[in-house]
Amino acid sequence: MTVRVGVIGLRFGGQVHVPAFRTDQRCEVIALAGRDPGKAAAAARELNVPASFDDWRELVKAPDIDAVSIAVPPAAQPAIVIEAARHGKHVFCEKPLAASPLDAEEALRAARNAAIVHGIDFTFPEIAAWRQARALIAEGAIGQVAHFAYSWRVETYASRTNADTWKNRPVEGGGVLGNFVSHVFFNIEWLLGRIAGFDSIVCPSGRRRGRAVDGVVRLENGAAGSLSVSSDAFLGSGHALEIYGDQGTLVLNNPTPDYASGFRVHLGTRTSGRLTCVSETEDSAVEIDGRLAPVTALVRRFLDAIDGGAAMTPDLADGLRVQQLLALAEAAGNSTGRDARSHAALTP
Repeated sequence: MTVRVGVIGLRFGGQVHVPAFRTDQRCEVIALAGRDPGKAAAAARELNVPASFDDWRELVKAPDIDAVSIAVPPAAQPAIVIEAARHGKHVFCEKPLAASPLDAEEALRAARNAAIVHGIDFTFPEIAAWRQARALIAEGAIGQVAHFAYSWRVETYASRTNADTWKNRPVEGGGVLGNFVSHVFFNIEWLLGRIAGFDSIVCPSGRRRGRAVDGVVRLENGAAGSLSVSSDAFLGSGHALEIYGDQGTLVLNNPTPDYASGFRVHLGTRTSGRLTCVSETEDSAVEIDGRLAPVTALVRRFLDAIDGGAAMTPDLADGLRVQQLLALAEAAGNSTGRDARSHAALTP
């Protein structure tokens, strides 16, 4: 089997999606699409991709394309997914899936109706330290989880320069909700359990609109936790999750500027009486982009699913679930204590 892949999006698509797909001998990247014909052609030459398009529609309908990898702003993704599904192309998307739950739902419906393989790039569960943390919690290393504190405080280039980009525009699926909290909600549910609702969510207005979220997350299993995420935190503390159980504490954190590399797991129990680093040894090879290794793991599962193996996870249903939670959190910013249970049931 050789899966012929077309990548839509020149920046993250060229930097991460193209090399990630090229790590697997079962596929070949044969086309690249961007909005600017000159840039698309130049990127294709630089990456040694045979064909380039300045209109993603032309790439999607090309008969020699089997799968489409999408790395464009969230608001633009659903239309590409729907068109790819219409042409029977498998799809691999970036997160968040869309700019609204309705658009995300339409994308998922199209993919399911076409019976294509669909996946989405929630990367953190592919990182060794995150998998180790989940295993420790599952085996009862800290007992019953009671509460947690999730913080992710960094300063992005888009925030620092006040760039005119979708990353600073919440209405287009950007802002700290789309860029960061989409990951946070998926990570919480993957690691600790389904989210039941939100309390006291604060999303600042004015100059900081779209650059911070603070509040409380309630889980269906009774645990609760604080949430503090910001993209305008100069010299911020990084990405950290503190999890407190009745028999111990686990801390998963990454104080480095690398998005994916640098996570460490610290564990403390009532027997040890102190936190100790228990991280498994990581590959010493340094990636040009730390996101490449986890995306490569997801791409491998995507190809496995196309090849008839295990189902692809996460998929667009997970993307829709997160989209609904993002909408609920945004609404809760204007109304304390909004409950997520009834809305969560909308996820097919």
